[in-house]
Amino acid sequence: MPKPKSASAQSGQLTDQATLNSTISVLKRYFDLSADGYLCQTDDLYRILVTAAARCSTIEATCQDLPGAPASNTVRNYINAQLVPAGILDLERECNGALYSQWPHWLWSQPLDVAVDLHDEEYYGETEDADPTSWVCRGEKRNGTTRFYRCATLAVIRHQVRQTLAVVFVHPDADLVDALKKLLKYVRSRGLRIGCLYADKQFGTIPVLRYLQAQTPFSAIIAIARKGKEGGVNALCRGRCSYRTEHTFASRTYGQLTVPLGVVRAFKACHGKRTATWLVFALIRVELSLRRVRETYRRRFGIDTKYRCMEQVRARTTSTNPAFRFFLMAIALVLVNVWIGLQWVYCRLRGSGPRRIARGLLTLERMALFLVRAVESYYGMVTQISPP
Repeated sequence: MPKPKSASAQSGQLTDQATLNSTISVLKRYFDLSADGYLCQTDDLYRILVTAAARCSTIEATCQDLPGAPASNTVRNYINAQLVPAGILDLERECNGALYSQWPHWLWSQPLDVAVDLHDEEYYGETEDADPTSWVCRGEKRNGTTRFYRCATLAVIRHQVRQTLAVVFVHPDADLVDALKKLLKYVRSRGLRIGCLYADKQFGTIPVLRYLQAQTPFSAIIAIARKGKEGGVNALCRGRCSYRTEHTFASRTYGQLTVPLGVVRAFKACHGKRTATWLVFALIRVELSLRRVRETYRRRFGIDTKYRCMEQVRARTTSTNPAFRFFLMAIALVLVNVWIGLQWVYCRLRGSGPRRIARGLLTLERMALFLVRAVESYYGMVTQISPP
């Protein structure tokens, strides 16, 4: 598969209308969503969706604030008729195609450090756990609920860029190993080379560790959860120095697995005092010093920043349609990648050496404002109200 060409230097200015056109062109090219009504066309659907995402609002509120926009019921009817639970896997492929279109050219220059993570969107409705069409996953209680719509993402960590490479929508019956395999397949099929994989504690399970040990050629650093008060991994957190060791994980379902571990003694500030703590990492084909392991793993936390960016441009909904909810998550991920792509095209700094951009010039908040203003100039805006 050919690699995307690098963007040429731009001498023109980036306007709000150009930002909207660039965003909608990516969405229309990869997502199969259309409308051919008298009052609602395909472009109308994408304008409303992009505006709702940029405002972190709902389709209902967005249509009410745009006098010339189609009715919210009309927009939702078109969307729900085309986005059905049976088509979620097709939606996943479309989203990965849109993400791929925004990859910078330098991704292919050398092996990449990538991070895999899970992102949960809270769900407050009712659902049947035994329903095979339900995509609601269970998790630890957060923001008043234990039910979530979940996606797994693979993101690159390089040049202070947190770019999403691939996404997989996670079914509650799916295995994390299968999600990881799909993510790696998406990026490997496009010619990327992986140098090191960073994973959170949710991936510190025997099946994932066994897969990474036996079936992958790259190195991996996986955080291991410390559960219980004593025994198991906690029993290794003793002494005054960091050290390497091997530990055997045991499970009635998955058997036993011996994994090399790095037990790192670190310090954190708590109530003005310096307190010692322990961090445990599974080290697969990793030859770095433990100090270097901790420093490199800390870069993984930049992925959490990416999720905060995603939440700044994700539309809200109370719909029970899982395909629609995943579609809004997909739009948010694509918008963040489009934002990064626009920065590399329009905000590049002149000069020799590595390519650099003026990061404060086009912030994600400013891009969201550009999108809203461009759509408001098309449909108008509510500037006054009359008493009933």
